[in-house]
Amino acid sequence: MLISKGNPMLMGCSRYKDGYNFTYESECENAALLIFDAHMKPKERIELDSSMKCGNIFSVHVSGRRLDTCFYCYEIDGLMYLDPYAKAITDCGRFGQTDEKDVYLAAIDVANYDWEDDRPLNYDYSDCIFYKMNVRGFTKSRTSKVKDKGTFSGIINKIPYLKELGITTIELQPAYEFDEIGRFPQLTDTIMSKYGAGTHYSVDKNTRKINYWGYTGGFYFAPKASYSSIASKHPGVFRDYTVEFKNMVKELHRNGIEVVMEMFFTNESTGFILQCVRYWVTEYHIDGVHVYCDESALKALSQDALLADTKIITVYWNGKTGTKKHMANYNNDFQNIVRRLLKGDENMLGEFAAISRKNEANSASINYIANNNGFTLNDLVSYDRKHNELNGENNRDGEDFNFSWNCGEEGSTRKRKIKELRMRQIKNALVFVFLSAGTPLILAGDEFGNSQNGNNNPYCVDSELSWVNWKETKEGKEILEWTKALIQFRQNNKILHMPQSLTLSDRISCGYPDISYHGTNAWYAQMNTYDRHLGIMYSCVYGDEEDHSLIYAAYNMHWENHSFALPKINGTWKVDMSSNVSGAVIEDNNRSVCVEPRSVAILTGTYEILLKRRSNGHKEACRCQRQICRLREDI
Repeated sequence: MLISKGNPMLMGCSRYKDGYNFTYESECENAALLIFDAHMKPKERIELDSSMKCGNIFSVHVSGRRLDTCFYCYEIDGLMYLDPYAKAITDCGRFGQTDEKDVYLAAIDVANYDWEDDRPLNYDYSDCIFYKMNVRGFTKSRTSKVKDKGTFSGIINKIPYLKELGITTIELQPAYEFDEIGRFPQLTDTIMSKYGAGTHYSVDKNTRKINYWGYTGGFYFAPKASYSSIASKHPGVFRDYTVEFKNMVKELHRNGIEVVMEMFFTNESTGFILQCVRYWVTEYHIDGVHVYCDESALKALSQDALLADTKIITVYWNGKTGTKKHMANYNNDFQNIVRRLLKGDENMLGEFAAISRKNEANSASINYIANNNGFTLNDLVSYDRKHNELNGENNRDGEDFNFSWNCGEEGSTRKRKIKELRMRQIKNALVFVFLSAGTPLILAGDEFGNSQNGNNNPYCVDSELSWVNWKETKEGKEILEWTKALIQFRQNNKILHMPQSLTLSDRISCGYPDISYHGTNAWYAQMNTYDRHLGIMYSCVYGDEEDHSLIYAAYNMHWENHSFALPKINGTWKVDMSSNVSGAVIEDNNRSVCVEPRSVAILTGTYEILLKRRSNGHKEACRCQRQICRLREDI
């Protein structure tokens, strides 16, 4: 074995110059690299002294011996520590479980992987349909009917379903090697933290809580072993489980589906975060990351040349990113506004009109009405209050202001009218999401009415309650078909997924603006405090110059019938979709449509473009635009 000074720029362990480069960050003066054989027995001890140190970085190059099946850790002051840059960790294959025989070591190398011709898909945000899931919870339930439940392979098994639904992008809750039960007692929230290894950490099974969601620190460079069917089947013997994650990504890409990873950073340095994201993009071919980090790290990610095509999603971004829009905001404002309008709160129409067409030039908007940290869509219309008793915090955890409405009875019910109202509300909510500008996101299971029995914060609940329930029901099938139809409708009409905000103007002089607002009177949107109905019309020619059709979405969130005056066209209006089973009725010789209480109707019509001519409709539309702008400055 030949030992020499390594390259301190290569963090962690990597193949380098016919050998292996080991780099470790520590403030100590001396350290030791410990190498273990394939059976986790001590094999080599390599002393690291000041000659191998640059700043606080130890680096050593080892050659002359093949170490592909070996493991390693570091020894400092008699204690063993894991490498925070480790690509894989041993004995982590059982989710939420430990064993006294477990020994946590870092794998020196993982097998070469043949990606064939795979590469990230790089879809524009405007063309994406996001689908958020917890890897374990997505297929862990016995109702999922997949072989390897709760794993990356389980997601592969569900690819035909995702394709049929119309999903373009899946977003994974943390799937790196986070510490869900305290395996590593010395693990804290900073990059300089010491990662305990080589000893079993005793956990009180009666008092511990499992971090089911995974929003915590961990080994950010390693896929979660317990999410792999390979590691879970061989918990006492190391198997290269990283290949399963790569198989998942490659198979999803083959079927036209992107992969976005959530990464929850705490106090890690900007350099560490940048290296981590770069690694996942280059090594695992992921299409994007949803990061939780500070502003300086976000700025670095946004400006990094290697990540110029990578989706970078955060809670708030207001900076510039160059010519391509690859940054995006999680739009919590959309959630709150739409929820309040859905339940019938006052003074929400103007807010909705503004946010429903918001799509900034420098950053995309990810729109959702339900997410993992809150009620599922089904629970949003079934519960007034959170029911988090199973979390063990006396129902004190979780958000109290959910803007939910149970439609007349808390929880499950047999009352037909309440069930019918809830069905309409779910359908209405999905229309809000899929007909708004930006990028729609749905939570796994919401497309068929999955429920968590009113728990809006199951962060520590690893059971059937938090797992997606795939059991087929009549109501679930109806919601699923509605969701599929909406996704298809959105994808078929470019005007509904434009890369930038619509302008409320007739910039091509066709007689109609790209988007306009209506009410009881055509071209006039009533947005008084007490109003709860709004018509939004889209001119499809602005998305496709060959498409001379109009889309009219009539939103009636009032508890009374409302008639919407329809703009005049030299054709006929027809009702394409209605959230009310009885449908909507076109009246008065094609001049209005009557929409029943708490329902949405989507109409389509065609017209002849009058080139170079400004019609009365155009003049009225311009007047409407000016009026809306006065009502809401942000429109």
